[in-house]
Amino acid sequence: MKRLKLFSLILISIGIIMISYAILAKLWSLNKQNHLTKYYEKQIENHQKHPNKTSSGVDKYKSGTIGILIINKIDLKVTIGEGTDSSTLKYAIGHFKDTAMPGEKGNFCVAGHRNYTYGEYFNRLDELEVGDEIIVKTTNGTYKYIVYNKKIVLPEQVEVLNSTKNATMTLITCTPVRVATHRLIINAKLSPN
Repeated sequence: MKRLKLFSLILISIGIIMISYAILAKLWSLNKQNHLTKYYEKQIENHQKHPNKTSSGVDKYKSGTIGILIINKIDLKVTIGEGTDSSTLKYAIGHFKDTAMPGEKGNFCVAGHRNYTYGEYFNRLDELEVGDEIIVKTTNGTYKYIVYNKKIVLPEQVEVLNSTKNATMTLITCTPVRVATHRLIINAKLSPN
């Protein structure tokens, strides 16, 4: 009987530790994301006040942020980090390095996670429909994209990253949530206004 009680206590302790870790990881991720967003918004504000002054390499390195993605339909406001490595996607969404930058001609491609601990920024991306609006704020300006396509592809279908003649945006995430056998692709085009 004592062994059963001890075993039960050990299992309960392990469960508490696992749940605590998930909650703490989520809180840490939210805190870091809020810090990155505030820091980059201050950079945008400084750039607007002093447009001829270039930001230092230290600022760019410190934040690693190239913009802020806003999708009001799904209550999303998240920083866009440079690169799609796991450390970037833990606290932001990531820009594919060899694709266009926001507002430029070409395919501006970003990726984000869908999970329930950290990096859950694209959990509701599947709710977007044709005609929905995506905003990208940078130190160079604010760009509005309009969704024109939504599809699911296999992970090896990397042609979704190909360059385009016009200014477009591609959002990429795993689907279904937790299983991640495919990729959800949202395509949007830069709005002229």
